[in-house]
Amino acid sequence: MYLSCVRAENFRIFGSAPGEHSDEDGRLELELDRGTNVLVGENDSGKSAIIDAIRICLLTTAADYSRVTRDDFHVGPAGRATSFTITCGFTELTVEEQATFLELVTTDRGGVASLFVTVHAEMMDPVRPKRISISTRTGPDGSGPALDGAARELLKATYLRPLRDAEAEMRSGRGSRLSQILAGYPAMTAEQVDDFDEEADSASTLVGILRRAEHHLAKNNAVLLALEDINGDYLSRFAIGTDKLRGQITVSGDATLARALERLELALTPETGEWTRRGLGYNNALFMAAELLLLGNSDIAPLLLIEEPEAHLHPQMQARIMDLLQERAQIGQDSVRSTAPVQVLLTTHSPNLASAIPVEHLTLVARGGTFRLAPGSTYLGSGDYEFLTRFLDVTKAGLFFARAVAIVEGDAEAILLPALAAATGSPFNASGVTVVNVGTVGLFRYSRIFQRDGEQIPVAIACIRDRDLVPAGTPDDMRGELKCAQEMEPDEITHHLDKLTSGDSGNVRTFVSDHWTLEYDLAAASWEMATLMHQAAQAAVLSKSAWPDAVTLAESDTSAAKQVTQWRDDGESLEAKAIKIYEPLRMKKASKPITAQHAARLLQTTPITEEQLPKYLVQAFSHLRSAAPR
Repeated sequence: MYLSCVRAENFRIFGSAPGEHSDEDGRLELELDRGTNVLVGENDSGKSAIIDAIRICLLTTAADYSRVTRDDFHVGPAGRATSFTITCGFTELTVEEQATFLELVTTDRGGVASLFVTVHAEMMDPVRPKRISISTRTGPDGSGPALDGAARELLKATYLRPLRDAEAEMRSGRGSRLSQILAGYPAMTAEQVDDFDEEADSASTLVGILRRAEHHLAKNNAVLLALEDINGDYLSRFAIGTDKLRGQITVSGDATLARALERLELALTPETGEWTRRGLGYNNALFMAAELLLLGNSDIAPLLLIEEPEAHLHPQMQARIMDLLQERAQIGQDSVRSTAPVQVLLTTHSPNLASAIPVEHLTLVARGGTFRLAPGSTYLGSGDYEFLTRFLDVTKAGLFFARAVAIVEGDAEAILLPALAAATGSPFNASGVTVVNVGTVGLFRYSRIFQRDGEQIPVAIACIRDRDLVPAGTPDDMRGELKCAQEMEPDEITHHLDKLTSGDSGNVRTFVSDHWTLEYDLAAASWEMATLMHQAAQAAVLSKSAWPDAVTLAESDTSAAKQVTQWRDDGESLEAKAIKIYEPLRMKKASKPITAQHAARLLQTTPITEEQLPKYLVQAFSHLRSAAPR
């Protein structure tokens, strides 16, 4: 069996069912796969709340009790809730598992058995918020029998907290995490036998070795001499009358397996003969390996919860860790021994991890809503999933953590659009906008990630693309095979635009250039932008063979600005001169990305307004800045 669903109502960011105060359904309704499940999204979207809900419901193997406080109760339009409910559901129980949880299992009308664990918490006294009643029962609505201690132990999850101190977790000490992990290892069962033979002075089990060590410690010459001095020189002088006082030095504690394991610690093997402290990243990897050892020997629903596994790990190590987790989540047997598949649920802010996982295993968490990206949940087709597995790299995976996404067709747009937004006083970073460059193909393969039936993902998506229709007066060598807008019927243009925007729905909108391409439209939008784009294009021509020095660039910028001023004074057509400005880029005399780079440089010192920009860019920026309602 495996954890197939998590539900929560009025728990932290997750609200209640539709009612008198709101028509929205704010509850958590999350479905999980039996393998790897990755929660992605921006900060404070609800990822940690999901992990903590499971921890409260199932508890964890580390016995780190999650205390319910007043802050765990959701605050909505009507104020703070006075109760919350969390339910974890397990499905696909084997016959043996049904027998283990016999009285706790729920069987539907079709004969399918499931196990539900429901926690209900209620504030008993608003004046004294620390008084909270908590009950844990079975059944989908919590009306079944109470979950007893034995069943609770079998269902515990393993939890790795964010920014964990892996080195401290692996140290020896009473109740150490390493001792708990090793105690669950099957081979340790035989080690609790005390096989110490005092006459033969031999032992092989851990308890026997501990007993033998204690025996020899008590018989040590230095210990005996110290004891003789204590008794003869000091303690005997405290005696009164016939009282006799005599002490004995023994080893503290009892010789049990728990005591033996608590004296062990786990550390990386030293590279030289002496031990030295290793980095946080490798210690984290060691700690995860130990936790997987425990999970790999769990027979019932082994569940691993990890918050931010990327903590302290460089990108290559992150990929290695993710490969291992996916491998352990696979169902099957290895060549050496049978191991139970581990169900993994992790949260991450790392584009490296998000790009290393197939999209179908991701769940986007946004503003208290959960949106699975599995087949059937989005508008992505089977070919799209295969495409994204190949081409969704680290730079593109940033879209999973953005509040808004601008999907563009080239490097020039990726460089220039953030600079334009910043120059007009609305920088993308301040609005949580991520620019994703997908090249000339696959624009809608990425936008379909955010499209679905029903409730939409509250992330604004702007697909920004070229119209690719040349204006009147464009020379044949620049026109190529493109159609001229002035030579087309209105319904032809409408049909052309409909094709370019056919993928729009929900919060995904396509913004098509007003005339031709980004560079031409910028130059044709206003004389101010024409000046800037002419300066950038001419600087790009100079930069084609070698990057010019500051003096040369300044001279080029001044000359280009004067030329545009002369055109304007002579009454030249802005649209015609925009063609001339765009000509070096169209005819490959200058690079579009280098032109964009120079334009971004100039925008740092050139004041512009939205009125001077093309209308389609202003509309796109407005859409990206809008907070899409949930």
